Amino acid sequence: MGDVTPLFVLGMGRSGTTNALRVLNAHPDVMLNGEIALAVVRQYLALLDTIDRSCGKKDAMRQDWLARKAEYMYSSFGYLAKAGRGKLHKRGRARFLGHKAPQLENLFDQYEAHFASAGAEPRYVYCARNAFDCWKSYNAASWSGYGSVSEFLEDYAQSYETLDRMLERAPGRVIVNNLDALIAAPDPVAFYRTTLFEPLGLDMPEQTVRQIEKIHVAKERTSPSRKLDPEDRAAIENHPGMRERHERMFAPYLKPETA
Repeated sequence: MGDVTPLFVLGMGRSGTTNALRVLNAHPDVMLNGEIALAVVRQYLALLDTIDRSCGKKDAMRQDWLARKAEYMYSSFGYLAKAGRGKLHKRGRARFLGHKAPQLENLFDQYEAHFASAGAEPRYVYCARNAFDCWKSYNAASWSGYGSVSEFLEDYAQSYETLDRMLERAPGRVIVNNLDALIAAPDPVAFYRTTLFEPLGLDMPEQTVRQIEKIHVAKERTSPSRKLDPEDRAAIENHPGMRERHERMFAPYLKPETA
């Protein structure tokens, strides 16, 4: 499995993680399983810890386990994903294997450690979106687990603090996919070419371009989220560090009413 690179789509939910997953999977050399719930991932990592410990007592047993550990993880992602094992016909030729999990960045250290022990260095696509629109989208979702904007802001701020640490600890291995920059881009295909595929060393075959164009058209048909409550806007604006991050990462791409 030395010719395969682990690849993961993560970041706050409602920030384009599903879109990024679909776009990446449009490439013949990428096979990412769908979403795995974070609670499931935590339990799975605990299992890996147990296996590591149980195989660590004898050197021969440990080396045998580490030689097949990466393959075990790649296979497990397919079984754990909510939608199942994905397009298995791509499995044999894929150069990038992995999955999507919103807020997986919270488990960055564990992923780094487990793949390092198997001789692999993961790549990460962190999906970013301004806090105002991200909260609006969460607030409009019937399934959202956030009872208030303050609860959301705790996770949002932690997520971006972790992004900063990821960029420092894994230089060249973290791609920031800015949803606001995508929306503002005049040519989405060119955007994906320069922000996703070129950093991974991938070209874009014509078939991939056509699939991405279909994905983008379908995305444009989705309904807009509700307006932002003034109190929620104030809470976001006044949250420590939020104004500075917004100006740095998102404001250049937004319309005046959001920026």
